[in-house]
Amino acid sequence: MAADATIAIIAGSGALPPLVAAAAVRSGRAPVVMAIAGEADPLSFAGLPVHIIRWGEIGKLFQTLAGAGCRQAIFIGAIGRRPDYRTIRPDFGAVMLIPRIIRMMRSGDDGMLRGVAQIFAEKGVELVSALDVAPELSLGAGCVTRVEPSPDALEDVRKAADAARAIGGLDIGQAAVAMGGRVVALEGAEGTDGLMARLDDLRKSGRIPSEGGVLVKCVKPRQDPRIDLPTIGPETARRAKRAGLAGVAADAGRTLMAGRTETLAAFEAEGLFLYGLSE
Repeated sequence: MAADATIAIIAGSGALPPLVAAAAVRSGRAPVVMAIAGEADPLSFAGLPVHIIRWGEIGKLFQTLAGAGCRQAIFIGAIGRRPDYRTIRPDFGAVMLIPRIIRMMRSGDDGMLRGVAQIFAEKGVELVSALDVAPELSLGAGCVTRVEPSPDALEDVRKAADAARAIGGLDIGQAAVAMGGRVVALEGAEGTDGLMARLDDLRKSGRIPSEGGVLVKCVKPRQDPRIDLPTIGPETARRAKRAGLAGVAADAGRTLMAGRTETLAAFEAEGLFLYGLSE
């Protein structure tokens, strides 16, 4: 196996990191897992080398990558909550980057991610998209479930997509909900799960109908496509059902599915459609 076949999987929580690592193995790569402490489950990467990386251990991270011969890396998985910066114990590598990190944090989420990619590039590590090694996890175009959207639902999809892209351009969020021909909720700092939970309050207050509507997730216009792509999985289907939605849509070819078979089965079991938006 060639030396450049080694690839780092910088793993957060959820089903996607093990799926992407397994896809990398199938494609002939040699994954080395950098499991973010408190997020990734090290036991879910059976048979692969796993290193635990704590917040603030930037120097350790790059030393480990260099020692393993990793010239490429994939960020994949969720971060349940932002770290408490008061409890982080930065190593020397992190201390040297603190002024730069502070500037990056002031530039918004997209600016922060672009800054992270630049730091990796300077260390000789190229960030690549999870879809480069696991294209089978990409959401396809059009309706991918047996449950199909109605013409009215498709109109709501278009309106919600326009809204999601608008707030994405402002680096606010990636998602919007529309129903009855109008946008009724936008994603903010609470994230997509919080957005769907907020729908329940709107329904209980009678401000929107008791059921119906669509959730649309879109890549931000200036987002680095290698990092933080929209993700849809079985839990998305369950939460959408609890929120009373009729279906979910996202960018085709730029959205990750947390297990294609499992995701499609969950949407169909809940009686919801899943739709991939074309450019």
